[in-house]
Amino acid sequence: MLISGIAVLSPRAVHAVVATIIRDQDNPARHPFTTSCLGFGTAASSNFCTTPAIPAGQEVVIETISFAADADPGNTVLIRHVTTVAAGVTTSLSLNPTLDSGFDQPGRASFEGTDSVRLYADPGSVIRCDGFTAKPNPSAFGFVLTCTISGYFVTLP
Repeated sequence: MLISGIAVLSPRAVHAVVATIIRDQDNPARHPFTTSCLGFGTAASSNFCTTPAIPAGQEVVIETISFAADADPGNTVLIRHVTTVAAGVTTSLSLNPTLDSGFDQPGRASFEGTDSVRLYADPGSVIRCDGFTAKPNPSAFGFVLTCTISGYFVTLP
C-alpha cells in the first residue's frame, strides 16, 4: 500500500499543447456583405423591391433578411417572400409572417421581422423582396417596404 502511494506522488511528464492555425485552402476568403432596397409607397396590397445586382465574380451567401414596412392601420399581418437566383435556378422562399407591432396605431400599421436563412445569389442577379397585406393601402403614405440582406460573399475563381 505504501508503494502505490509513492507512485501517485511522483511527478508526471507534462506535455504542452500548441495550437496551430491552418488555413482551409478549399474555402476562399469570406467578405461581409450587406445590401438593402426600398419599395416606395403604393396603394396596392403588395409591394416589392430589388437590390442592386451582385457584382461580377462574386457569389453571395445570404444569412439574414430583415423587413420593415408601414401600411394602412387595418392591415395586421405582413406576408414576406424573398427571391434569389443561384446556379441559374430561381428560388422563392416564404418567410415567417409578421404581425403589426401596434407601435404606430391608430395611424398606421408597422411591421418588423428578421429571419435567419441560407440562400445564395449569383453574380449579376438581383435579390427581390416582396411584401403582401390582406387589404389595400390607399392612405397618403401607402404601403412602404424596406428589405435589408446580410451575409457574406466569396470571390469566384
